[in-house]
Amino acid sequence: MVIGKLLGNRYEIQEKVGGGGMSLVYRAKDIFLNRVVAVKVLREQFANDEEFVKRFRREAQAVASLSHSNIVSIYDVGIEGEIYYLVMELVEGNNLKEIIKEQGPLPLDEAVRITQQICDALQHAHEHQIIHRDVKPHNILLTKKGRAKVTDFGIARAVSTATVTHTKNIMGSVHYFSPEQAKGEIADEKSDIYALGVVLYEMLTGIMPFEGDSPISVALKKINEDPVLPSTLNEKINHSVEQVILRAMSRNPQDRYDSVRQFKEDLTSAFLHDRLEYKYEKKEASQDTIKIPPLAKQDKQKKNELAAPLKVWTWVMLTLVIIGFILGMYLSATVIARGEVMVPNVEELPAEKAKAVLESNDLFMEIDRKVHHPSIPEGSIVSQEPENQEIVKKKSTVKVVISEGPTMVKVPDLYKTSLISAEVTLSNKGLAVGKRERVYHSIISSGQVIQQDPTAGKEVMQGTEVDLIISRGPEPIWVILPDLSGKSLPQVKAILEEKKLVLGFVQPEMNYSYDKDIVIRQDPGPESEILQGSTVNLVVSSGPGVSGEQANVKVILPNNGTVKIVVEDEKGRNKVYENFHRSGETFERLVRYYGQGFIEVYVNDKLIERQAVE
Repeated sequence: MVIGKLLGNRYEIQEKVGGGGMSLVYRAKDIFLNRVVAVKVLREQFANDEEFVKRFRREAQAVASLSHSNIVSIYDVGIEGEIYYLVMELVEGNNLKEIIKEQGPLPLDEAVRITQQICDALQHAHEHQIIHRDVKPHNILLTKKGRAKVTDFGIARAVSTATVTHTKNIMGSVHYFSPEQAKGEIADEKSDIYALGVVLYEMLTGIMPFEGDSPISVALKKINEDPVLPSTLNEKINHSVEQVILRAMSRNPQDRYDSVRQFKEDLTSAFLHDRLEYKYEKKEASQDTIKIPPLAKQDKQKKNELAAPLKVWTWVMLTLVIIGFILGMYLSATVIARGEVMVPNVEELPAEKAKAVLESNDLFMEIDRKVHHPSIPEGSIVSQEPENQEIVKKKSTVKVVISEGPTMVKVPDLYKTSLISAEVTLSNKGLAVGKRERVYHSIISSGQVIQQDPTAGKEVMQGTEVDLIISRGPEPIWVILPDLSGKSLPQVKAILEEKKLVLGFVQPEMNYSYDKDIVIRQDPGPESEILQGSTVNLVVSSGPGVSGEQANVKVILPNNGTVKIVVEDEKGRNKVYENFHRSGETFERLVRYYGQGFIEVYVNDKLIERQAVE
């Protein structure tokens, strides 16, 4: 049983929260930093399997190099006997597969928002030469605030690592595999793009694009068939968003987006403006080999075999000449004779050059409107009507839309704002968070922005990324906690304040050895090494303290004098009585004492009796 164990003398396993094919996930408490974490433990049956152990370690090595708000962080990795474990960020929430099962198709805006965040996570991983290879809703966690976090890089592969052994074993879920993975080929960035396209398809339709009786039948469909158009399953999907999904899920990797960043930009434009930013020209597959029939051995047979094709080709060429002649006559009788021309393509040309090209074709140019465009330079043509290669009459007018260049915005001031607020502020301006760097800062609170690039007030294009340096709070300092027992609360507060520690719970407890409000115990214990800012809990006495015992003191005075009684016990040495008495008088008095000690009687400062008490 792992539950209850203390791994690495630090992580206290509390309960099981999930599991996969090769590991189990537990909720645990980091007793050093007093926080809740997730601990992923390799299943016992795999602990002695060298290949599984390597894969398990590879997960830690892959994700440890990543630091992104949309990727589940790995804090630590360790071995305890035969237990191999990873310590990760604990994400409170459901995975995307559970949400799709509960809700069915998600609203378009929610699906797009989740996909954008997954894009950011995969882009960060790809920039670090890491391919996920198992992107699916099961591996996408959603926090209670709606943030998507990608996890389980268990079969991730570093692109630059040449020693990784590639096997033909199908891992993960075949429903999300790319066709090239189903063929047993090496996965790359475009394999992740395909899988993300399937995830978006499922979010918007509630079903998988390919189903089958077995994993092999599903894989064959991926290789040989195109998916059902998602708009036929959900009419709320606009044409542009559908085109983004289909391009991401192209069977030919060359037809997909070149990067996750392109995928995100096209999806954003399709959702907001129902238009695409990247042109999609599907590449036709070519034959790899052409089979050539074997040559005959006998000359007569060769002549017979060659004669028939020559006759056929003669008739084919004659037919083509006739068709070409007829087509030429038709064009002369229609396009030329009627004074018509084919509209040339002037998109992305500078306006002056576009005007000259149209005029050279006997056409006029009219500016319809001007719009901002993120990639086409100012003064160049964004679109035209009629479109390229349409047949129109000479002297017709071609209406064009001219680019005013990208929309420029001022970068907002993000200093001392939280990371979440910074993301919202930038998104409202059409900007995005770029690189994130976390550093210690003695003044600015953890999670707040210290510095930004570009700086506040600078004008930049919409879509620009703003790099942020974020505070991790003051650098932690370890201190030794002294023994606080026997001290009063004011004394303890002063000690904790001096060491920059925080007073936590103060639990009263009845006690006969300590007076009221005196510390009995502490947590952490004496001489513990703890971080500044940590909480110290106390148990203090609620009284009554030492109750004390009574002894009867009886003295017959030999002469006149002053009688003085002194008690020396656990409270120290204290005078409890002093008064004048006459000779022959019998003096008797009850005296209270605490614990072991002595009662002493003096007459005129001369000790006349000393009695032990306990």
